[in-house]
Amino acid sequence: MSKKSRRERTASSSSDATEVGSPLHDHRRFVPAALLALLSFGYLLVYFQAPLPVYRQEPADRLTVLFTILGNFTSVLATWADLLVDPLPFFTQRTPVLLAAIAILVSATLVGRFLLTRIGLPAILSRLEMFVLSAALGMAAVSLWTFAIGFAGLLHYPLLIVAPLLLMAAWGAFDWYRQHRLSRVEASTSEPIPWPWIAAAAPIVICTLLGGMMPPYEYDVLEYHLRLPTEWLASGRIAVESYNAYSGLPMGAEMFALLPMTLWPSDQAWFCGALVGKTLISMFAPLTALAAYCAARRIAGSYAGQIAAIVVVGTPWIVFVAVYGLVDGVWAFYTLATILVAILWFQAKRSSEAESAAPLPRLALLCGLMAGMATACKYPALPLLVMPLAVWISLEGGRLNFKSAIAFTIGVTLLFAPWLIKNVVYTGNPVYPLAGSVFADSIRTPEQIAQWRAAHRVPTDASGHSVTPTLLLNGLKKVAYASDWTNVALTPLALAALAVFSLARWWPRSFPKDESDGSLADAAVWRLALYAVYYFAVWWLFTHRYDRFLIPLAPVVALIAGYGAARFRAAGWRVVCNSITAAGLVFCFFWINWQNSFLAPTFYFTDYRLLKEANAGPDVPLLAALVPPDHCAIVEGKADVFYMQTPIHYHTCFDSSPLVWLKDKTAAERKEILRARKVSHVYVNWSEIARFRSPGNYGFAKLVTPEFFAELVAQNVLQPVAPPPSDDENQPSAAWGQFYEVIP
Repeated sequence: MSKKSRRERTASSSSDATEVGSPLHDHRRFVPAALLALLSFGYLLVYFQAPLPVYRQEPADRLTVLFTILGNFTSVLATWADLLVDPLPFFTQRTPVLLAAIAILVSATLVGRFLLTRIGLPAILSRLEMFVLSAALGMAAVSLWTFAIGFAGLLHYPLLIVAPLLLMAAWGAFDWYRQHRLSRVEASTSEPIPWPWIAAAAPIVICTLLGGMMPPYEYDVLEYHLRLPTEWLASGRIAVESYNAYSGLPMGAEMFALLPMTLWPSDQAWFCGALVGKTLISMFAPLTALAAYCAARRIAGSYAGQIAAIVVVGTPWIVFVAVYGLVDGVWAFYTLATILVAILWFQAKRSSEAESAAPLPRLALLCGLMAGMATACKYPALPLLVMPLAVWISLEGGRLNFKSAIAFTIGVTLLFAPWLIKNVVYTGNPVYPLAGSVFADSIRTPEQIAQWRAAHRVPTDASGHSVTPTLLLNGLKKVAYASDWTNVALTPLALAALAVFSLARWWPRSFPKDESDGSLADAAVWRLALYAVYYFAVWWLFTHRYDRFLIPLAPVVALIAGYGAARFRAAGWRVVCNSITAAGLVFCFFWINWQNSFLAPTFYFTDYRLLKEANAGPDVPLLAALVPPDHCAIVEGKADVFYMQTPIHYHTCFDSSPLVWLKDKTAAERKEILRARKVSHVYVNWSEIARFRSPGNYGFAKLVTPEFFAELVAQNVLQPVAPPPSDDENQPSAAWGQFYEVIP
């Protein structure tokens, strides 16, 4: 190496001193943060111009809605005073539900601890990772075992479900105690707890759990997510029901409601068990945030984990599905748990230490179990998660990872295959009600198969094209800002992360030389970004582009956002990232506590009986009053029948009507059929049928028409009957549908 002359050294030193001391150089250090702030401000201008759905009103732009909230926020907060006015219903009714949900979650976590210890992974996991993955694996085991008992027709023997699970939970508790005594790790090296972020996120988490304890009122939840478990509870067996096409879907998350239904000691087990299951589903929202922290921390450190977790908490979509009782949040959690384990596998494979590479097949097995549970919640997880992860694990490093690929496949099969077997047994189609043109089934007609396919096809424009630049632009807008309940912080931070990755890849001098090597983080984020692009492409090209199918993508993008916030160290960078993330929390709290929003905060502390009556509507008690004991009713046009515990024959819009029994029959034959089936009344909701038959909707059974009912009345098979007067002043007097009595 040649030595510099004294003149060169002096000139160089003088130049460096001038540059460091230059005010211009000091200002340049803030340029990246200023650009991010400017980008975020521009994004806010676009974000607030997008329309937001308004309850029972025309959509309004977000800025108008925000000013409406701010102008009336005192009244929004005043609704919380219900807890002070009459706290008794809240504590006496919600406490048993919450305690039951906590007991199931804790027991499941211990079961997961037992299973992880048997797999041999605790040594490579942090305490928080151990908790998150124990909860994930334990809840998956609870779901699978509940399904197995139900599929065997033994749901009326709850001890068969509980005893093995409690035994594994006890063993898992012993494992935890033994490992806790032997381990003295992390006592002095543990990272500081981010209490400010926890305090900022707490109000949204509390709202999520309070909303989760509310009785269900969303249509899909009332139609099948919680209705089908009540039917399986009554019959004692999990089966595919010919009148409800959704019973063929994988329902791993719905097992969280079926289990407490089998255990609740009263005739209200169907209702209380559903509340416990719905509360458990809401708990997956904070669990998703913890999983995001663990995954992002593995990529880029603790600060990345904090940002990713808070972005997840501040995503209204995740609160939305958690409060409604929809299973998309459970799907999102298991998607992120799969990604977390895949990152652990990836880092172990990239490690030069032989002991780090030893658990690769075991990590791949756990990754497959997480992906299998995601698919046991929703069919779309198969192309959106299982397939790309299988390719990644099989081909990472440019060669076939045979053992890991086999282990991953085994994990997926263990959790997903049982649901396929159930469908084969009952219908002959393993993915019923999908692929009806590929697999023949014993339930549906060709017209019904075509109806399902038309309802779930890729949307088209007015010219009938499904793939156009305009439609693609609309899809990108939906992902970026136009989706109703997206997090305002997600897109700016994700775009910043892509810029940071580009700098790290093509201009590494932008990063301090004393910074630890970030190549592993860059490699992981590059793969996550590729997965996000793949996810969007499959969603846009092959699904019906439903917003809720994008929810599992949001936590994955949050990991990328956390990486971007932590990877770059420019002056003021973290201040801007913190501000954007905090803004996401603030706006999320506004949206979910708006009186006209989906969350309905006035119901947090309301008596369950009042909510139950309000959600059921007036026709449920009226029909119950009409139908005599040991008889049943036919229900047409109403499939959201969770609260309708009167014995009924109903169907969804995709299934055959029970009235098909009466088709092409004489009056005498029709009377005999109804008498043999003990049908005393028929209920029909014409407005709902008209909604299903409206342009662009799903359609409805062609047999059910006013003309057919007029024919039944003319034959003296049915006669219109006025509903009985209601003694409850809280129930509206006007019925929503029409009642008919079967003439003996």
